[in-house]
Amino acid sequence: MKQFLSLLTALLFLSPIIGEDVEEKPYNENRERYSSSTVGLLKLLELEMQFIENLKNYTDLLSAKANTLQDLIDSVDRGMERTLAEREKYVSNPLNGFGLMRRTHQDWPKWHHYINTTVGRVELQALDDILGKAPDSQDMKEALIGMNRIERTYALEAKDLAKGRLLDKQYDIQLSIRDCLSLGQHKFQEGDYFRASMWYRMAIKHEPEPNAKEFNTILGDPLKDLKQNYAKATIIHGLSAGNLSLSIQNVLDITEATIQKASPADLEAFIAELLNQTDDEMSREMSAFEPSPTAYEIGCRGLFPKRTNLVCRYNFTTTPFLRLAPLKMEEVNHDPYIVMYHEVLSDREIEEMKGRSGQMSNGWADQKEANSTKIRDIVCRHTWWREQSAIKERVNRRISDMTNFDFPPQEDLQVANYGLGTHFKPHYDYTSDGYETPDVLTLGDRLGSIIFYASDVPQGGATVFPRSRVSIFPRKGSSVFWYNLYDDGRIDTRSQHSVCPVIVGDRWTLTKWLHIVPQMFVMPCKPRKIEKSP
Repeated sequence: MKQFLSLLTALLFLSPIIGEDVEEKPYNENRERYSSSTVGLLKLLELEMQFIENLKNYTDLLSAKANTLQDLIDSVDRGMERTLAEREKYVSNPLNGFGLMRRTHQDWPKWHHYINTTVGRVELQALDDILGKAPDSQDMKEALIGMNRIERTYALEAKDLAKGRLLDKQYDIQLSIRDCLSLGQHKFQEGDYFRASMWYRMAIKHEPEPNAKEFNTILGDPLKDLKQNYAKATIIHGLSAGNLSLSIQNVLDITEATIQKASPADLEAFIAELLNQTDDEMSREMSAFEPSPTAYEIGCRGLFPKRTNLVCRYNFTTTPFLRLAPLKMEEVNHDPYIVMYHEVLSDREIEEMKGRSGQMSNGWADQKEANSTKIRDIVCRHTWWREQSAIKERVNRRISDMTNFDFPPQEDLQVANYGLGTHFKPHYDYTSDGYETPDVLTLGDRLGSIIFYASDVPQGGATVFPRSRVSIFPRKGSSVFWYNLYDDGRIDTRSQHSVCPVIVGDRWTLTKWLHIVPQMFVMPCKPRKIEKSP
């Protein structure tokens, strides 16, 4: 850190960061968010494929037009009449002279009309229609937030993400220079100067991309002001970390006040000194003052201590039916009680469930407040499986077998699909924090919850109980069950849980909440010691 701080003392300046002008559209909460689910991202991929297909058709038409014009040029431009004598000889022949007169009088206007005629009108209109369906600025912002959430939750580093390394696995993909720049700009705007600096660094060190010169004339030069912004983010982070008595506004004021004191040569020398350090060295120095991970983040990383005295067994006692067809049960935690059941959702049932994806809508982390203009966090895309179906009834009966709870087999189930860095913050399934569970007046609060995993998730996507220090990673066809209340109706705060962002994979879930009133005679209260106040 000493080396870094010495650099700061050498240079306290730089121009303000220059952001991109983006046309803002009115926010519509009901508009589908592509980034909120893999279902949405698939739609966006199909939209890009349509865009490229129409672009191919359009370029084919342009190419055909260019070829026709080239044929015209070849037919007239013989390249033989270079000198004045040669031109005089050419026009003195009546056949050449007449041909010249006819072409310039009759053909030229038609060629001019052909040149001015727009080709590919249908394709251009299709491109306009596709552009109207492109992600808006809020969807882009949520994608940036999702990437930031993945990076922070799993302690990933820009130097690895930029090169396609996620945790301990290398993927055959790299982020583009504009991807890195966009992530850096977002983090700068959010006040995360450490990560902004590292993403700017990755953009600066990015290899030149093919056709960069041509693309830059259209998309803008990503290198413009990049080094200055990198240095500025690095300085602000260093000053903030090195002097905790300074507020961020003080740091910004100091930076702006010294802008005029440095020369371009000083700036270049400072940036060169920063770039001379290796990525690992810079990352270590910059992250020295990072806060310790939360219990939620530790759980998402799978770092909770392993439980002991847990067993896997066949459950054949919960209901009489299980004597004929016992279920594979794995104890996850004894107190509070959390168990997993394996191989309880078939591929056919999963396909039936996923058939509801066309009905999905935005799923929110919070209830909408009256007259509120706050933009709520989207958790996922979800829908309710309401239609009567033999498969849905079979799944509900299976839930009864696993829990011994009483409810109609026709009750609804919730289908959910998660997207780019989406997550569900730590929360309770029972009524709490201003959230009132549906049907609470008639069915009572949510006694228990059960989640079926309808897909494997190679990396990330765990269900975490931060207060109980338990992490459960999705396994296709399995389910997890826990209690939210004690049998006397008192809340169990240890049931607080969350959904970690998926790093790689497709997280599909089927969820059922089980209410307490129908279980009045199925699960009577047991005597319990009264907890003493501390």
